Amino acid sequence: MKTLKKTTIIRFFFLFSLIVLFSCNKDKYDDFENTEIIENTYTGTVGDISGDSDPDANYAGTNDSGTYSFAWVNSSSKAKVKFDITSSSAGDVQLILNDAKGKEVLNKTLTGSSDVDFYDGLSEEGDVGTWRVSFIFSNFNGGGSFEIDNN
Repeated sequence: MKTLKKTTIIRFFFLFSLIVLFSCNKDKYDDFENTEIIENTYTGTVGDISGDSDPDANYAGTNDSGTYSFAWVNSSSKAKVKFDITSSSAGDVQLILNDAKGKEVLNKTLTGSSDVDFYDGLSEEGDVGTWRVSFIFSNFNGGGSFEIDNN
């Protein structure tokens, strides 16, 4: 009888360990489809995202603020990013990329009325899978666009 109890307890802990192991391996953004919007509090406009594997879109605002983020399936460990703004007044557009585990792999801000109105570069290395692409707009007045490519 004692052997049966020990065997049952060992099986329980083994199954529990497997459940914990597999649930920990789940990517942070797996519940979202490619290019599905995760958050949209931006009071301006973001055009439809085109391109499944290499998303791109335009955005505009008139002193608008908020966050616009979407899921992106990245089959690479890095991303090539281009984004720009056209603005004659102060206001910021911040782009943040989080990899499949949620680690921040890129964080760039462009400021209106600045000499630097374009970014073209690579993210840090991250985990392959569904990434989060976030744009944070602060009193943005103008327009812009972005492209993100598997690297």
